[in-house]
Amino acid sequence: MFKKDFTHGIIAGILASIAGIIYSRVYLFANEADFSKIVNLFSIIGVNLSASILIAFLHTAFVKWMKKNAELVFNLTLSVLSFSLIVIPVSITLPLNIEFPELFPGLVVPMLFFPSIAWFTINPIFGNSDKG
Repeated sequence: MFKKDFTHGIIAGILASIAGIIYSRVYLFANEADFSKIVNLFSIIGVNLSASILIAFLHTAFVKWMKKNAELVFNLTLSVLSFSLIVIPVSITLPLNIEFPELFPGLVVPMLFFPSIAWFTINPIFGNSDKG
């Protein structure tokens, strides 16, 4: 079970990383706000892979502990957790040498949802573990 979830997490992390990199480039060109000192290629990849692997661990735990309705409770928990993380980039105080600090949440907040969106997107490939 964990091997399947781990593979699911790695693939979701790769997809979320690709989406994050593309989004950061589009955001840079659209707003001319460079936050590469804070959000760079390696941080985008690291955060997305870490979050997706954490999601895989959580999914395995939910399925193991809650035989019935595990998918429903897990999906709800993941959605609530993703929304609650919005507080972090909104409350961060950036260094004074960063230009356009008011645009920082516009870059980071959508990226918070990329791991969960990637997980939900490829979930049908890995099957629903709530069967049975």
